[in-house]
Formats: sequence, structure tokens, C-alpha cells
Amino acid sequence: MTDAIHSGLPPHIAAKICGHAALNTTMGYAAIYPEDVISHHRAFIARRRIEQPSEEYRELTTTEWDKFLAHFELRKVAPGTCGRDYATPCQHEIACVRCPLLLVDPAQMPRLQEIHANLIDRLQEAREQGWLGEVAAIETTMAAAAQKLEAMRERAAQPSTVHPGMPDFRPDAGRSSAELES
Repeated sequence: MTDAIHSGLPPHIAAKICGHAALNTTMGYAAIYPEDVISHHRAFIARRRIEQPSEEYRELTTTEWDKFLAHFELRKVAPGTCGRDYATPCQHEIACVRCPLLLVDPAQMPRLQEIHANLIDRLQEAREQGWLGEVAAIETTMAAAAQKLEAMRERAAQPSTVHPGMPDFRPDAGRSSAELES
């Protein structure tokens, strides 16, 4: 794995080849040394500077930096974190429960269950009032909320990541059985 990645195979492709569901699993098998990180990053920057206009590499203004940081503050929502790219607008306004970019936080499951319960009440009212557009919208949101709840349950059930550490040799590795008996 290490040789493949060092030879230029992108880690996400290596993950697919190995059948890993998570990139972190693949990267756990790849030995990446600090010198490699630095040299690869410098090579990447050098290639990028050749391809991109030089104005991209100027120092940021305080206003630009504050705007960048504010984007990430705005990504924090009740049921989790918005996964949209920097400088992209939110297409759903306040309908985060429906958004496929919402990264659910298992700790917020009670909150989402409360939202789902509220939707059930709102759906009943909309049906009684004959608000068919509202009925359709609430049903869509309820389906999304149910999917998010399931995603939260799955995420909460996943074991936390365990770092196996570096492989080590036992003191008797490489010795013949005759040497071990003496």
C-alpha cells in the first residue's frame, strides 16, 4: 500500500481497490513519513503555482480571512454540520433536515427526534386544513428526517477508530527453533 501511494496512486483509488469503506482505513496501512508529507506538499504547491494565476498566492486580507472563518461558523446547525463547500450558498435555507450535505451528529438525536415528532403534528394540521402543498413538503421533510435518524443510529453504532500502532518484531523473530531451544 505504501509503495502504491508513494508511486502516485491516489489514496482514494487505493481504498477502492482494497475494498475499504473509509479512506482512514487505507491510510492506516500506508506509512507516511513527515519528510514525505513536506516534499509532496511542496511539489503540489509548485505544480499548482505553474497552473494557477499568481494572484491566488497573495496574502489574504483581514476581511477575506474573516469571511472564510465565518463560512465555517455558519455551517454549524442544530442536527450537525453542513458539508457544503466554501463560498457556496446554501440552497435549502432553513431546510437542513432535507439536505443531503448535512453531516449528522449522533449527540443531536434527541433534537432530531423532537423535530420529527413536531413534523407529525404539523402534518396532521396540514391535512385537516387541506394544505396539500404543505402536506407534500412535510412528508418530504419527514422522510429526510427518518433517513437522518437512521444515519445517526448507524454512526452512533460504529466503533470508534482504533490506531493499531506500528508493527513490531518479537525478540525471537527470525531465529530458528534450534536457537530458541538452547
